[in-house]
Amino acid sequence: MKLTPKHFFLLIIPAMIVLLAFRNFIKPNSGNRLPGDSLSSPDYMDQQIKYQTYFPFIRYENNFIEWTSSEAVEGFYKKLRQTPVRKLKILHLGDSHLQADIPSGYIRERMQDMLGYGGRGLVFPYKAAGTHSAYDYKTACSGSWEYTRNTQKEALFDMGIIGATIHTNDSASSFRFVFREGFIRENFTVLKLYCKQDSLSYDIKLKTSSGDVPIYIDCGDYSSEKPYILITLSKPSDTLDFIINKTEKKQSFFECYGLMIESREDNGVLYCSSGINGAGYRSLNKQRLFERHLAELTPDLVILDLGANDFYGGAFNAAEIEKNMVKIIDIIQRAAPEASIILTNSQDIYYRRRKDIIACRDFMELTRRVAAYRKCAFYDYYDISGGKASMLQWYKKGLAKPDKIHLTTPGYNAKGNLYLNAMLNSYVIWLKDHPDSLVSTNHTIDTATLKKYFVEEISFKSENNKSGATVTYNEPEPETEGSDRIYYIIRSGDNLGSIAERYHVSVKDLQYWNGLSGTKIIAGESLVVYKKLHVTPTTTNTSAVQPKNTTQKQPAVTNTNRNGQRKTYRVVSGDSLWSIAKKYNTTVDKIKQANSLKTEKLNIGQTLIIP
Repeated sequence: MKLTPKHFFLLIIPAMIVLLAFRNFIKPNSGNRLPGDSLSSPDYMDQQIKYQTYFPFIRYENNFIEWTSSEAVEGFYKKLRQTPVRKLKILHLGDSHLQADIPSGYIRERMQDMLGYGGRGLVFPYKAAGTHSAYDYKTACSGSWEYTRNTQKEALFDMGIIGATIHTNDSASSFRFVFREGFIRENFTVLKLYCKQDSLSYDIKLKTSSGDVPIYIDCGDYSSEKPYILITLSKPSDTLDFIINKTEKKQSFFECYGLMIESREDNGVLYCSSGINGAGYRSLNKQRLFERHLAELTPDLVILDLGANDFYGGAFNAAEIEKNMVKIIDIIQRAAPEASIILTNSQDIYYRRRKDIIACRDFMELTRRVAAYRKCAFYDYYDISGGKASMLQWYKKGLAKPDKIHLTTPGYNAKGNLYLNAMLNSYVIWLKDHPDSLVSTNHTIDTATLKKYFVEEISFKSENNKSGATVTYNEPEPETEGSDRIYYIIRSGDNLGSIAERYHVSVKDLQYWNGLSGTKIIAGESLVVYKKLHVTPTTTNTSAVQPKNTTQKQPAVTNTNRNGQRKTYRVVSGDSLWSIAKKYNTTVDKIKQANSLKTEKLNIGQTLIIP
């Protein structure tokens, strides 16, 4: 039979459709490309497990999500495999450890790099609620605002998933979001404004950084079945100005519960997080709109990452904590019956810097028990992060703040790294065996396998730990060891550069020691400074509070070589050739020449000859 042009098109068009569909299956949005069946491959997923730094007190060998019934994780892991063609939704709820979104932000960035960009998730105009925003955006407001947070004794207004609400009767009010560069992707053009839709509500005028004309939003449709107003942008915007727009005389208020930012495609990861300083399980029970918002979101996984505020500083009332915890689980399982739930627990903490809170272990045991009988997954973060008295080790390594409750930015990144890798470790086991139950101590990772997961090459030395595995890292001591620690009280006119110069350290040192992501400091607050004992500040600082009974030690970071003439220096986190050269009154070129360095890249633990 002779093929005509008509026959050609009848054959080629279906073939092209099949090829395009297959391409869409293996290619999530924003340019990420996955092998066709990679999410079902244990070997491929095992390659995604990466740790940035090794700390000997962390129990990496047991870092798994656990379950006593496969029902606890099966739904989530099945949906994870569908991420290239279906958006994977995760909701992470917590307290002050989560409000700045650092650990959850780490997980979001890593998961989206692997699986595609499903959206930024939930954000909130925190400035109007009298508190701070997350690490990737700032908020501002004008006019008169009232607010409710879930930690307040009496709630003035209803609250949804985020646990905070802002309310105004001022028709001249506004609020703004400004996102840091790179956090709003090219496809993040879908906004969902969670607000009270009422005929008496003010309307909204939305201005973006795209230069388009303002978008006018009608907030008066109180019959809407959705708890949000859908807004579609023509292009993404890293600045969003929401301006009150009174269009009718009867309008008298506006009430906002938060904003969702999503991608326009139905694929990738939408990782939402919400934390309120001081929140606990009892706080979540005050959020009357929580169930409705959750039912609309339909998350595939909910992580409950709070609880310390339910017992910290007071008696451990197990019955009350369990009652509040079960109430929240009931709401989640009723509103989102297909969602998996991970219950986790508090890290080791100290009370007023002196007394270890033994109730942290009691809370861990309670959480494990509730997870088992409510068919939830369980993450023993208390034990994985080191268990009893481990907070002191986190503090010594610059991972915890002086209050020995909260972590520094590197500490929260380490926490996010542990959470993500625990999910991946367990997912790999689930792909291989689909076990009915998983207990972390039954799946201890041997040291030979563990080494491959670290970005930098590490070596192990023998040290007994809970599991009996030899998993400690022979790492260089940081500059905080063998150094004289002081607390510098910030004065008017100070900046990080002047303080760093005064104590012969780098700005990066100060940021690392104090968990600062930027350079903003506030007069009256204090900074931890590890002053090298071989260096004297350029001037005497009367604002520095010296600890008593300080024992002078020879700093581990400097010594002499065999002929006693040249100094050597061991590189620690935050160092650069410029900061080292300034510290020893030499130049970058001289250090490079003395060490035959072709670039300025340094490795932690590297020993440099100081000319």
